Amino acid sequence: MVIVRDGRITPFAVVIPLILSIAGFVLAMLALFAGTGSQQQALEDYHLIAINMSDFGHDLVPSVTSSGSQPTSTNDDGFGWDDIQDGLDDIEGEITDQLNDIANDIADELAQKLGISQWYSLHVMTACEGNFAPNATSPGAWYNTTNCTAQSPGVHFNLTDVLQREIDAGPLKINATDIPIPDSIQETIDYLNSFMLATFVLYVLGSAFSGLCFLSCIVVLTLRRNSIERGTIVVNLALAALATLSLAIGSAIATAISKKGVSEINSAGDDVGISAIEGTKFMTISWVAFAVMFVTMLFWSASCCFPRRRLESTRAYGEKGPRTSTDSNRGLLGIFRRRH
Repeated sequence: MVIVRDGRITPFAVVIPLILSIAGFVLAMLALFAGTGSQQQALEDYHLIAINMSDFGHDLVPSVTSSGSQPTSTNDDGFGWDDIQDGLDDIEGEITDQLNDIANDIADELAQKLGISQWYSLHVMTACEGNFAPNATSPGAWYNTTNCTAQSPGVHFNLTDVLQREIDAGPLKINATDIPIPDSIQETIDYLNSFMLATFVLYVLGSAFSGLCFLSCIVVLTLRRNSIERGTIVVNLALAALATLSLAIGSAIATAISKKGVSEINSAGDDVGISAIEGTKFMTISWVAFAVMFVTMLFWSASCCFPRRRLESTRAYGEKGPRTSTDSNRGLLGIFRRRH
């Protein structure tokens, strides 16, 4: 495939930005529509942030600890008080372990008894919830989605309201405000909510400009011209630049609010067993979408450095130019001759 001929970009070179812009468009759409429609389960891992409630209550159930050491006496004549004390310590340790296991089992079932989900996640357009499968402590546990909100630009998630609604539908009739969840957790979620509309708009723009960029590339390929005009290059450069800018700002905002949200929720919820999980997969596809559109922009920027092809009119093969007149009776000389 010839990319440059006679100092000009050939249309076949447009295959490069075509492939890159398609990749950027697909990745931007995945980030935008993750957690929606038929892809709720398949793309659940691609969330901005997830709140883990599976450990909720572990620190609310008191654990049993072993008692302090007792004074001992030694007996040099074989079996004595030390041996008796060692045997009692072993028995006490076994009882303590069993009681702690019972306390942990109670805590593990607390979320289920309350009727709440084990995790809640926030996407660009939806908020989802569900349980870990096969269970929260299994290696490689995955997100089993049970419900997602309807698609909405600028989704607003309120953890307290969701917990109250699920507790009301559960077996226990208690008030969610009585559950010891720090207010700073909902304040952090509100902080995330304040950026969701801007994030939605930026990913919509990034997807739209990426789509227009690859459609423009298809048009260039179908025209079958010998070289690409400067106007076409400028249009594609503008589309790629707008897509790059939108995805860069969107990715930066999503990354910043996700990291800050995880840090603050983990700090505030440590005492009650609430933690947050950063959406690393979402960040990956978002920044990769930005990267491919940035390379596309560089391609069109480099194309501007090549001179524009000058369109020159050429004569068709075998076409003859105007014939010079050989008639001596024409012109001023002919008029003079006719008078005489």
